[in-house]
Amino acid sequence: MAEKDLTEKYLESFSDVFADIHNVLLFQEELIREEELEDGPTESTYKAEEGNVRNQFRDTSKYYRNSVYKLALLGIENESKIEKDIPIRIMGYDYTAYRSQIDSEDNRRYPVITTVLNFSDTEWKSPMSLYDILDIPKKLQPYVNDYKIHVFNIAFLTKETRDKFKSDFKIVADFFAEKRLGIYNPEKHKEKIKHVEAVLNMIQVFTNDTTYDKIEAGIIERAKTGEVITMCTFAEEMTNKGIAIGEARGIEIGEARGIAQNKINVARNLLDILSDEVIAEKVELDIEVVRSLRS
Repeated sequence: MAEKDLTEKYLESFSDVFADIHNVLLFQEELIREEELEDGPTESTYKAEEGNVRNQFRDTSKYYRNSVYKLALLGIENESKIEKDIPIRIMGYDYTAYRSQIDSEDNRRYPVITTVLNFSDTEWKSPMSLYDILDIPKKLQPYVNDYKIHVFNIAFLTKETRDKFKSDFKIVADFFAEKRLGIYNPEKHKEKIKHVEAVLNMIQVFTNDTTYDKIEAGIIERAKTGEVITMCTFAEEMTNKGIAIGEARGIEIGEARGIAQNKINVARNLLDILSDEVIAEKVELDIEVVRSLRS
């Protein structure tokens, strides 16, 4: 989980990606510009009621500001599974941000807005507020303040929404959405990847495919030469590396079975990145054989 958080934070730390996420998902308009953002705190320190100093960590945060004032503190929290108590956790993050304003010498106050990105294949429908997790007697409910959160299911975003992204987050959103549907084909995604290492690392962690580790150095070197890197480049390197791995494993089980086993090994290496149809075409296997590898 910690490794996933790190890769998510890495990509979102780029201001163009951070602004893009908020403009498309939260504000649904071009409200924030990249140059209006500056890095915010990921660790908040505050004094608890008993007098002890405590701290909390959030995934990514940036100040949205004009030339004079901070207009807001925007935060992103990344989740890989549904977390029941997250409204309380978000309350904690937001409170410490407000508390730091109280403790500062500046008398001006600005809002704190936190967005939750769900990267799992399970649609997040609840909890979406404090009311969703509290067992409140009906007579007490009018006296209990609610606390709502903003959650977006990345793997369930429509194509119409995904096409609005202008940063590398479109590449990531397309990957998660189409991978969930089993239709992902990198040959249909020829967009240039700007933050190559960050995108590569995020996908590697979420697919648990160690082949990404093997292609990372080569991909980064190609990017340094000025080559345009796309998801097709990833797939090409994955296929080539998969063939090499398959050949090495094939030798171990004997030349007679080696060719067939090579193809099976290559196909297995590609299950988390390509659709069954694309794998069957690239590796020259029957589609039913590829589908059987998923069972």
